[in-house]
Amino acid sequence: MGYKVWCSNKDKELHLLCADGVDAFEALPAIRNLGPWTGSKEGEADRLRLPYRSMLTQQAFTIVYAHSSKLNLEAPKDPPACSASDVLRMNKVFKPNSAAGRREAVA
Repeated sequence: MGYKVWCSNKDKELHLLCADGVDAFEALPAIRNLGPWTGSKEGEADRLRLPYRSMLTQQAFTIVYAHSSKLNLEAPKDPPACSASDVLRMNKVFKPNSAAGRREAVA
């Protein structure tokens, strides 16, 4: 299932997230009357962050009030990379605690 974001022309920080397609938008309650609306971002619902995906599944839409530059609906595609220097740095910060078999932070 896909999703589409609509941006209100009256208030540029008001966004409506619903299933992809004109039929899904037309089926929404009176919220549509907060527009007129302009189509914006779209993608696969599986890529949405969990809160947005849950609301979309439960309510068929959600309203997001945020500046377009702060509108971050999708989860990161790849986990952050950990370089060898990051691993070495973490090993210097933590030292093994031989008695308990755990690691402790070095002061």
